[in-house]
Amino acid sequence: MKYLRNAEAFCAFFLPLVFWLDWRKSEQPVAWDLRIAATALMSYILLQGALYWGLKLQAFAGHRPLPAYFQQLYTTFKYSNVIAIGAVLALVASRSAAVTSADLGWTGCVLALVIAEQINYYHYQLMYDTRAAFAYLRRNGRLREAALALDLKRCKTTSA
Repeated sequence: MKYLRNAEAFCAFFLPLVFWLDWRKSEQPVAWDLRIAATALMSYILLQGALYWGLKLQAFAGHRPLPAYFQQLYTTFKYSNVIAIGAVLALVASRSAAVTSADLGWTGCVLALVIAEQINYYHYQLMYDTRAAFAYLRRNGRLREAALALDLKRCKTTSA
């Protein structure tokens, strides 16, 4: 859990820096609004993951449940992400005729990562990197429900 927390937080800050350094080298004008909007959304979602794994680590280490505010906070995050994805897609649609294919490519790739992270956190686990995870996939023939999604369900049933 510590590794996951640290990796998510690191990526939330490191990826935008790497992207920015690459984008600055462009000889063509860059549609900064599109690229920054998608990248900020990516960082927002990665920071949600870092916070989740931090809370999960604290709960596990202290032998206690997740904090009382967990369900409301992450339900809000879940729906704010969907709204933000829609807003960035609307921005892309409104500017697509006036920007380069490089801008659309970068923005589209970052948005694909954002959507994959949304699914990975709030719906189904998309990363399978251990023998046990692959064994689950082979045994059940379907994706595993995401840890965060399971914790949201558990909190909902215990508060009902």
